[in-house]
Amino acid sequence: MTDDFWAAPPKLELEADLVNRCREDAEAMGVYLEVAGQRKAKGSGTTVGFPDAILYAAGHVVPVEFKRAADGRISAGQAAAMLKRERQGVATRVVRTEREFIALVNACRKEPCR
Repeated sequence: MTDDFWAAPPKLELEADLVNRCREDAEAMGVYLEVAGQRKAKGSGTTVGFPDAILYAAGHVVPVEFKRAADGRISAGQAAAMLKRERQGVATRVVRTEREFIALVNACRKEPCR
């Protein structure tokens, strides 16, 4: 038996931790990540399913939904809003890791804005 047996299980990363690291990455990469505030309060006046953030990079405007890698799920309201955006030709990107966010920024830099 190893000493690891008694160790606490690894702490699951919070979505807020991922958002904060991606915000720092965006600044370091010279792009802008506009993060929306929490919208869980009823009567807050926000649209159900509004993305967590909007990425502005090299002429691209990309709605971003952040989810924890381990167990983050898209809610029914988020899925409905993503479908409405998709019907207008706007894809929402779901980001589960910092690496995925960096790849998204780099893809925006490579693809011409339509």
